[in-house]
Amino acid sequence: MDKEYTSFLIQCDEKMNITNTFWYRPIYLISPYQRSLLDLFSDSDKTKVEQLVLKAFTKDEILSCEGLLKLASPEVNIALCMMSSGDKLLIHGIQFSVLGDNKNTGVVKDLVHRFMKVIKDSDTDLLSENETMIRYQFEQIHKLNNDLLNMQRQVKKANSRLNKLNKDLSNRLVKDALTGLVSRYQYREEIELTIGHSPEKQGIFTFLDIDDFKGINDTLGHRAGDDFLKEFAARLLQLPFENMICMRIAGDEFGLYIHGYDNVTEEDIAQVWTQIKKLVLSGPIILESGERAINCSAGMSVYGKDTVDIYDLIEYADFAMYEAKNSGKNSYSQFNLDRYRTKKISIL
Repeated sequence: MDKEYTSFLIQCDEKMNITNTFWYRPIYLISPYQRSLLDLFSDSDKTKVEQLVLKAFTKDEILSCEGLLKLASPEVNIALCMMSSGDKLLIHGIQFSVLGDNKNTGVVKDLVHRFMKVIKDSDTDLLSENETMIRYQFEQIHKLNNDLLNMQRQVKKANSRLNKLNKDLSNRLVKDALTGLVSRYQYREEIELTIGHSPEKQGIFTFLDIDDFKGINDTLGHRAGDDFLKEFAARLLQLPFENMICMRIAGDEFGLYIHGYDNVTEEDIAQVWTQIKKLVLSGPIILESGERAINCSAGMSVYGKDTVDIYDLIEYADFAMYEAKNSGKNSYSQFNLDRYRTKKISIL
């Protein structure tokens, strides 16, 4: 059986926010920035997912999908099984192609369906209070599925495919395929490596979101949108900072990390934005269909001052970026812990 098949077990609320991840594979299936169930799926299937979630919450039954839902990355079709309990939704997904022939498909779907029914009939609190048991039971299901498949018949084909996937994945981990910047799968390691050379120093992380980018895709098409993103990335690389890492986080979101400050000041933060305006936003981007103005919103957080955790560093900059966007766009905001805590409390 292909060891790289896709599967996951996650929990969502009624708004499709991911509230818990019991497991997922491959490792890049869910990133820290994918907070919604819809983020996992291709644009063409997001409406189907919304309909399934709505049906799961409105009907007291376990819902199965026939494997016609495509993930965004990796681009594979999966079979879903959903079960609601109060304001929670438990979702199991497995790559449809690994279910084998029709006989095996029916057996595996029946196993998953029966187990989720046991959870629903016996202890609905299991969704939130006993993650270890859920994980263990579903691992047993996957072991049964492994036994059902013909290992000798699959091993040669699986090894060949695995080698290709490993090669492709190694390339993807380092560079974003479209822009050539550091990819979202490698940004943490790159930042930690840079910090490791001088851990006593501070650094600035800038979270950049292109304003109104959706309008370019909608009016000019995705090819023009890709050209726009590539030019934006090329301009980022022209910024005159040492120890700088440029990365594409997702879609029209980019990151910039600069390390080596003795003590980051507000003037240092302002200087980063000044250089972005000068070298990235100073002129329109030329596309085949004509010129398009470029604006972006930015949020900045400081390593060594706001936090020393890389994920928190990026989340804080993301928060500050949305403050800038909500205050009128095409500007920047510096992270403030008090405002962040106030916002979190208001959400809870």
